[in-house]
Amino acid sequence: MRPMRLDMAGFTVFRDETTVDFTDADFFALVGPTGSGKSTVLDAICFALYGTVPRWGGARGLSNALAPSAGEARVRLVFESAGARYVATRVVRRDSRGNVKTANAGLQLMPAGFDVTKLDTGLSPEDLGEVVAGTPAEMERAVLEAVGLPYEQFTSCVVLPQGQFADFLHAKPATRQQILVNLLGLGVYEEVQKRATERAGQAEARLEAVDRMLGGLADVDDAALADAETGVARARELAEAVAAAVPERELARAAARDARAALTALDAELAVLGGVRPPDGVAEVARAVAAARAGADAAATAVALAEEREEKLRGELAGAGDESVLRLLLKAYADRDRLAGEAESVRAALGAAEGEHGAAVAALAEARSAAERADAALEAAFRAHEEAKATDQAVALRAHLVDGAACPVCEQVVPRVPPVPAGSAVTEAVAAGKAARTASDAAKRVVQERDAAARDLERVLLHARAEHDQLAARLAELDGQLAGAAAPEALRHDLAEHARLRRELEEAAGAVRAGRDAARRARGRWTRPRSGCGPRGGTSTPSGTGWRGSVRRPPTGRMSPPRGPR
Repeated sequence: MRPMRLDMAGFTVFRDETTVDFTDADFFALVGPTGSGKSTVLDAICFALYGTVPRWGGARGLSNALAPSAGEARVRLVFESAGARYVATRVVRRDSRGNVKTANAGLQLMPAGFDVTKLDTGLSPEDLGEVVAGTPAEMERAVLEAVGLPYEQFTSCVVLPQGQFADFLHAKPATRQQILVNLLGLGVYEEVQKRATERAGQAEARLEAVDRMLGGLADVDDAALADAETGVARARELAEAVAAAVPERELARAAARDARAALTALDAELAVLGGVRPPDGVAEVARAVAAARAGADAAATAVALAEEREEKLRGELAGAGDESVLRLLLKAYADRDRLAGEAESVRAALGAAEGEHGAAVAALAEARSAAERADAALEAAFRAHEEAKATDQAVALRAHLVDGAACPVCEQVVPRVPPVPAGSAVTEAVAAGKAARTASDAAKRVVQERDAAARDLERVLLHARAEHDQLAARLAELDGQLAGAAAPEALRHDLAEHARLRRELEEAAGAVRAGRDAARRARGRWTRPRSGCGPRGGTSTPSGTGWRGSVRRPPTGRMSPPRGPR
């Protein structure tokens, strides 16, 4: 046994939680002043395993486990033994009366490769491994199997109380031998010797039996041996046959016992029925029962036929396909026809819009050419006006004179401006310039109007093209959906067939419900006459017969009740 980790809390001098880690220690020594708790560490190891400590004077000194004024003490020991790792836990508590008792004790087999440092993370007891012992009583046996030493030998050779090492040295040879046998695991050789001795005794007994048998067969020859082997073979076959027949014989005996018991019961019933007198009206009741039974049988047959027809119609309706799919396909055909018409209208409108847009573009180009010509004419008129002013300065200046204003040349007041003489080049140039300006403005207005019209027609054309593309995409989608589908006439025929099957199924379901009601009423008419034949539906009991039963139901031919709703 090798200690790995020791956790203590409230145990004797270790009031606070204390952990002693032996994981990486092959050898260790506990060093410290007197009273520092060196012996308490060894006491905790012994207490975790066996629930007591030698210097406490036995189990009665359990109160020594509690630290002063502590109400609970906990000790947990992780140790290795024979290649396995265990964790032993003991908890001691003081109750309300001051008595100290073991509240919990357990031994668990930890999983292979378990990391002992995980104990610092607050693992639950279920995470520590398989529970080997869960009570103090189970701990005694489990620790003995795990450690290999009982408490007395453990405290004599592993954990020796102070001053008692000499007891082991001065112990009797038999005691020391037993301790060493337990420590070194030599008990296995004693077990081997014991089993070898038993097997040797059994072999000698069989050998003696065979010798005695051979001694009695001294005069046996080959023929006798062959006869014996034949007899043994026949005996084995007979034994096998007997072994096979024994269960059958037991079954036959059991069947015979059951048959005798049934026969005895039937004899008793026949004896009772022998004294029964039929009550009055039995014939009428029997006829009523027969009629009701016939009606019930007929109703049950009708129900069965109606149910079969209902099931057949359900199967036909299921095999006719999904009605919603048929409706969707018909709707797709209708949508395709409608969209095809709309697409044709949109294509016509698109062609008209393209023609109007082309005409508008041509008119706009013509208007722009006219505007350019008007601008050129205006420019020519302007040049002619400038040339006329250069050749006739007086006429040009007269255009700026105002009646009663001073002349800009001589600065004299001109009371009345004389009219421009007829045939003046300036006058003609001014008139030509005004006409050219008017024509240019008119041409520009025409360009603006025709440009606006061309833009409106372009928007109409773009909208028509977008609508045409959408209709084409939708038609392509419908064509893909209808690929491989039946014709609309076939789809409408299938829908009509669906409607017919649904109507017939509803009629069949109604027939099933009506048949079940009729069967229920017929069964009621059959059971009422059979419920009793005495006054007011009671049972007539002959006096002195001891018969306490009612009218028995027919032994055979009873109608099975109809099946319930599906």
